[in-house]
Amino acid sequence: MYQEALNLLGDMEKMKIEIWSDIACPYCYIGKRKMEKALAAFPFSDQVEIIWHSYELNPDLHKTGVDKPYSDYYAETFGLTADKTNAALNKVANLAKEVGLDYHFEKLIATNTSDALRLVKLAKKYNLATEAEEVLFKAYFTDGENIGDQSTLIRLGVGIGLPETEIVLLLNGDSFLDEIEKDIRRSEDILGLEYIPFYLFNNRDKIEGSIADDDYLKILTKAFDNWKINGVSDVSGDFISGQACSIDGKCD
Repeated sequence: MYQEALNLLGDMEKMKIEIWSDIACPYCYIGKRKMEKALAAFPFSDQVEIIWHSYELNPDLHKTGVDKPYSDYYAETFGLTADKTNAALNKVANLAKEVGLDYHFEKLIATNTSDALRLVKLAKKYNLATEAEEVLFKAYFTDGENIGDQSTLIRLGVGIGLPETEIVLLLNGDSFLDEIEKDIRRSEDILGLEYIPFYLFNNRDKIEGSIADDDYLKILTKAFDNWKINGVSDVSGDFISGQACSIDGKCD
């Protein structure tokens, strides 16, 4: 009980930023970089806690991955011409370059992300959720790896310090599936999420999508000031929209 009280006290001493994302969302990785830049410029970042939540965009995809170029898959899924698809993907790749990321859609493997999201949940137990998000994003968008493949997930998880035995147990069971569903239900039914990435600052201010770098810092500062004065908020605040993936998986 004493340790639980200490843990609760520790949580109360930090303002929470909750983030809903999927590894398959290109704007989520871009947004991660922008949030990191904002936190690096924020003088009280040690009093901020990032909490990662799951939102699975394409649960019907198989874990073996789509056996066709990603551009073909994307065009067929959303009824786009090849020209419109290439224009959309090039636009996203250029936005990624602006924050120092190299997207390689030509080798990207569209796949089911459920196990990858569960790996992030396991990593959370070890305070490694952010590290898990990073290696999974990089594997998917930059390295062209199949993040639905168990051997890939084991290697990536071990690489950030997770016990291999726990990863194997996770992948051969159904741990955290209920938590992913709770994440989705809360985001849609309570918070009104329609696009990701979705950010909730101190249970008050919301960002839906990737926005301008300076705006991350502005809303972070505003939310933090409110938290210092009033504590955890129970009322709605600002809502800002940006470039995002819709809940049907379309990202353009």
